[in-house]
Amino acid sequence: MKLRTRQLITTGLITSVLSIFIGGFAVWSSYQGEIGLIDSELSQLESDVRINPMDAVSVAVMSIEQNNFDFTLAYSPPSGELTILRQSENTPIEGSNLIVRYISISEGAELIVAASIVDINKTLKSNLWKLLFFIIIANLLATVFSSFLSRSSALAQERAQRAKMQEFLGDAAHELRTPMTVVKGYAELLKNKQLEPERELAAFDRLNSELLRMDSLISDLLMLAQLGEEGNIDFDEFDLSKLLHDNIFDFKAIAPDYPLTEQITDNTRMLGSEKYMSRFIQNALTNIRLHTPKGTQVRITLNTGKEITLIVEDSGAGLPDASYGEKIRGLKRFDRSRSRESGGTGLGLSIMSAVIERHDGVFTLRKSELGGLAIEVQLPRA
Repeated sequence: MKLRTRQLITTGLITSVLSIFIGGFAVWSSYQGEIGLIDSELSQLESDVRINPMDAVSVAVMSIEQNNFDFTLAYSPPSGELTILRQSENTPIEGSNLIVRYISISEGAELIVAASIVDINKTLKSNLWKLLFFIIIANLLATVFSSFLSRSSALAQERAQRAKMQEFLGDAAHELRTPMTVVKGYAELLKNKQLEPERELAAFDRLNSELLRMDSLISDLLMLAQLGEEGNIDFDEFDLSKLLHDNIFDFKAIAPDYPLTEQITDNTRMLGSEKYMSRFIQNALTNIRLHTPKGTQVRITLNTGKEITLIVEDSGAGLPDASYGEKIRGLKRFDRSRSRESGGTGLGLSIMSAVIERHDGVFTLRKSELGGLAIEVQLPRA
């Protein structure tokens, strides 16, 4: 079922439930109020009779006349023969749609007072039909309004996605321009035989290096594009602490010269993509290995409270002071020179930020207590 159809059905159900609840309460309250008024009038009549029980019949007739009650009054002696003392035009003494009150008087006799609720029931039915009509009209208006809002929201989202895509394409073109220029330059030199034989091999090596760099850059750009798309990543519950332990084990094997301490709360489970969270951790550790000298201290902390807090920090040189606390947007690169020196694309932090944003988390860059960069992340718990 399409999202728009589900929204319209949900809107109709909510409108119907609210209309039934509010309108039904009002209709029923009105009905109960009219029934209560008749009960009150019957109680007043009975009270008048109780005040003067020796002349109950006369008092009852007088009370009906003086208060303009629309009641039928009958007298029933002990023998059971029924005598109509006052006949209301709309109220028979027997039948349905009546409220009947029996008032005992002397020597086993009783007065029977009957009040018709035919008009009240007609009003109730009429109000219920009006309520049904109102619900239908309200649903039509709500559907039209919801459809309009949905269309407006879809257009706004489409414009935002288009702007985001244009920004992404512009950034991607900018990132690819430098290696492409190098490749084109060396290709022209080789094509025109402008290089000495001993330099051709170095040129081919440089071409291969730039092509590999472009391949890595394109892979990172594709990952960023995938992370920016809606609904194309499957989320499952997994153990983040175990994922951290696995990646730390690999890092210690690859980079034994980087002393690492860990403070990890075990069995920390989260809902997300284990694949992309693994890429996040790998990027964080790879950045340390590539951009800090051997002997750099590394510390990884994972705490669990109302939300998950993950911190990866080092004692390296860190980032420029202006970069701390900055929100990463698009293809942010903090230091292009060091990515060229290490052979990386320089998009590691952008990918990391996109991964956390996709998991509804908060990504922060700050100065570490160790002296270098601290990458701090808050994530929702599973």
